[in-house]
Amino acid sequence: MENKFKSLISSFSKIDFGPVRLSKNERKFYNELNEEIILLCSSLPASIQTDALLLFIRPSAKTFFEKIDFFRDYYVPSWSILYWLIQSSSADTGLTPIDIKNAKTAHSMAMLLHAADDHLNDGDVSINHLALLLRSQSWMIMNKALSVLAKKVDGGEEIIQKLFDDYYWSITNSEEIHSLDSYCSLFRKQMATALIVPVLLTKKMSANDKFTDAIKSVYCSFGTAWRLLDDIKDVESDMIKSAHSSIYVCLSEDAKNLWDRFSGTENGGSKRRTHAVWHSILENGVIDKIKARICSELTTAARIADLWKMTALANELLCLLRPLKIK
Repeated sequence: MENKFKSLISSFSKIDFGPVRLSKNERKFYNELNEEIILLCSSLPASIQTDALLLFIRPSAKTFFEKIDFFRDYYVPSWSILYWLIQSSSADTGLTPIDIKNAKTAHSMAMLLHAADDHLNDGDVSINHLALLLRSQSWMIMNKALSVLAKKVDGGEEIIQKLFDDYYWSITNSEEIHSLDSYCSLFRKQMATALIVPVLLTKKMSANDKFTDAIKSVYCSFGTAWRLLDDIKDVESDMIKSAHSSIYVCLSEDAKNLWDRFSGTENGGSKRRTHAVWHSILENGVIDKIKARICSELTTAARIADLWKMTALANELLCLLRPLKIK
């Protein structure tokens, strides 16, 4: 029985999105986003710049001179949505080189901050002077770039503040989540800071609010699918921490009680509780249910993107989906 569960945990951790092949121009755009983080580190006091860069280097890096990839753990649509929006714009849409530069700056900071807030809150990164400085500096740089990008956008500053409010409301929300739908709805607000740049770009490109709503839906569905995938991959660690993931909200009340009582110790009672929770997950097809929701979110995102002539973005979303389709 023990070996069976270990095998299942291993198989769940290997579930992943499919690869996306980048064009030369997409790779160039991606490199420019990485350069924004180097500029962030360069903006810090000289005495701490090297330490800031070292925070981003994996212990597994083969050499110090290995190229730093700040967004290696981010799936392509998290940033390529900007690339494809810019590519779809025309000379009369109002996107200037300055708009594009500020979009890159703000979005790279938003992606960095989303991960930083999670790691700082969970204790994965120590709260020290360097971490706090990086966090405050990136927030300041993001705010400055967003403020410039929002100029000449009707209600631009209000859009920024509304999405900031959504973000902080969602991450401080203490209400218990009882369904997968509610869990996904809450996460859509938790990714609000990453929505700001795509929303502002669409507002600059078009007066059609339906286009803005469509891009928001595409990005939120992709982000939700990513969150659910992480929940599957992290099911063991979430169980040990009694973290309330999407797996948790799909359990029976008895299994939830066992999950909440898990102590992380290796005594007999803990093992029995763990086995009972795993049995409930398997018996009720929880993983398949989450995978089905992931597929639904990605399919919806691709359909909407294609409907609005964002065909290349739609194809990338379908690439993510390919290995997860339930046969």
